[in-house]
Amino acid sequence: MADWRSEASRAIGMALAPRTCKKYGAASAEFAEFRRLRELEQLWPAPVEHIQQFIVALHWKGLTPGTIKGKLAALSFYAKANGIRDLSGDFRIRKMLEGWSREMGRRQDNRTPMSPAILEQLGDLWGTLCRDRYEEALFHAAALLAFFGAMRISELVASGKGDVSKKALQMEDVAVEEGQVRIRLRRSKTDQLGHGRMIILGQCSRRKICPVKALGEFIICRGITSGYFFQHHNGVPLTKYQFWKITDMALERAGIRDMRFGTHSFRIGAASTAAALGYDVDKIKRLGRWSSKCYEKYIRQLSNV
Repeated sequence: MADWRSEASRAIGMALAPRTCKKYGAASAEFAEFRRLRELEQLWPAPVEHIQQFIVALHWKGLTPGTIKGKLAALSFYAKANGIRDLSGDFRIRKMLEGWSREMGRRQDNRTPMSPAILEQLGDLWGTLCRDRYEEALFHAAALLAFFGAMRISELVASGKGDVSKKALQMEDVAVEEGQVRIRLRRSKTDQLGHGRMIILGQCSRRKICPVKALGEFIICRGITSGYFFQHHNGVPLTKYQFWKITDMALERAGIRDMRFGTHSFRIGAASTAAALGYDVDKIKRLGRWSSKCYEKYIRQLSNV
C-alpha cells in the first residue's frame, strides 16, 4: 500500500486527454515560475491576489481571455486533484476576465466554410495531385466524409505517422450498406471516455460528391484489412498534415484564393450548408453532435451551395 498515493495521482492524471495533461503541466509550471520571479510564496491554496497578478501579466502579454481561462483551468485542476481549495473561480477573477472580454469584443472566426460546390471542384482535381487511383480515392473519400459527417480532423485521420492511439477512424468502424454508410466514432473532443457515437450517411443526389459512393469505391481499393481506415497503399495512416497539404494544393489549383480555409472548414461547411438548405435547429445539432447553442458559431453565409 506504500504506493497508493502515486497510483491515485496517476489515475487522476489519466482522466485528462494527453494534450490537455501536457498543457496543464506547462501552465502550472508557468505559474510557479511567475511567483518565483515576483518573490511570491508558493502558497496553496494560491491566494487570489497571486492569481490576479498572474493573469494581469498574461493580459499585458496580449493573451486573450479564452487563453487565460485555459491556464486558470490548469491551476483549478491542480488544486482539486490535491484536495486543495480552488480559488481560481473567485468573483474578482471572473469579473476581470469578463471585463477584458467586453473590452476586446467577440473575436470573429473568419474561417471559410467548405461547400458542395467547392467539393465538386476538388473532386475533379484529386487525380491531378495524387500519384495513382488509390491515392485519388483516398483523398476524395476523406474529404467527403469530413464534410458530410461534420467531422473533426482528429476523428478522421491519424495525428502523425507514429500515431498508434487508434483514436481516429478504424476499418472496423465503417460499414457500407445498401444506400448508406454507418460510421462509429470511437471518441471525440466531447467524448473523452470513448462511449462512441454512430453516424449514418445516406446517398447524395449529386453523384460526384456522394459519400456512400466515394467510401464504397475507396474500400474496393483499400481492402478490409484492419488498421486506420484512411491509410496509404502501404498501410501507413493518412495524417492530418498530409490531408490538409493536398487539400490546400487542390484549392489553389481550383483558383480558390483569398479565403481562410482550414481543416475545420469541413465541419463549418456542413453546418452552414444545412442551415442554407433549411434544416431545423435540432437536425443541425444532431449533424454536428452539438448539445448547446455553440452550433450557431459554425453557421456562415455561403456564396453558393
